[in-house]
Amino acid sequence: MSKFKAFNLTEQGASHIKEEKVCQDDSLSFEEKGYAVAIVCDGHGSNKYFRSDRGSRMAAKVTMSAIQELMKSRTIKNEQGSKLIDALFTNPDKFMQQLAANIIYRWREQIAEDYQREPFSETELALLSPKELAASQKEDGWVSAYGTTLIAAVRASNFWFGLHIGDGKCVTVNADGKTAQPIPWDEKCFLNVTTSLSDAQALSSFRWVFEQNNKSSYLSSFQKNIPTAIFVGTDGVDDTFGNDEALESFYKTVVQLFNEKDFNEAKAELKTYLPKLSEKGSRDDVSIAGILYNKTVTK
Repeated sequence: MSKFKAFNLTEQGASHIKEEKVCQDDSLSFEEKGYAVAIVCDGHGSNKYFRSDRGSRMAAKVTMSAIQELMKSRTIKNEQGSKLIDALFTNPDKFMQQLAANIIYRWREQIAEDYQREPFSETELALLSPKELAASQKEDGWVSAYGTTLIAAVRASNFWFGLHIGDGKCVTVNADGKTAQPIPWDEKCFLNVTTSLSDAQALSSFRWVFEQNNKSSYLSSFQKNIPTAIFVGTDGVDDTFGNDEALESFYKTVVQLFNEKDFNEAKAELKTYLPKLSEKGSRDDVSIAGILYNKTVTK
């Protein structure tokens, strides 16, 4: 039985439903015996990003694939006999940068295949202003149409990490109920402006956090530096709450929900609530993915 439970939920925003606009969010989650993954992606909303729903969907898939391959390397050794994932512990910044670069490369491959298979139609190009149209016709100018943000979190027994580009928030909850937003915020994300996978210098905009158990102390998953619950959410969620305190309080309530109810029942209740959250709040698409240590879920 896995030590972790993971879930992901995506709901179309109230404004998108009203305007008959496609949902531009996507999310994925995965769990097995040794680890769990949570991913959310938010395709950009303006006309310039008319394929961002595809961009977010492909970003979630390639990120999951890259992470699963990474976690499989826990049992693979190099010529020197060291496990490949050991590099994560010896130089986490370098390792995380390589993972981010891998994700960007895979995403670019996927969107290039999509673009070659289906070049932009006249209907799509008609959405652009003259300036945007001219930009789209430059070399690699088509890439921005797929623009999306990305947040991914991975939880294993003795470590966890989060990887992020763009807006949205990652919130952790520790065993003592203390909340945090451990991934550094990007000051370039302000109001409707966000960094993106489609940026020419996307790698420089990735931020991350890596935390592990202190080897000199008792290896407990309830140590303060290893959260018992990790949530990643698109900005449709955090824009609904006026401040970080309210957002973090919401996620503590989500933890309580999963503590008090059967996992699938709690997930269904949260799914039912998300459209109401959008309607009363941001009116944007909303996505939440989470990882809970199994002892956090009592049923």
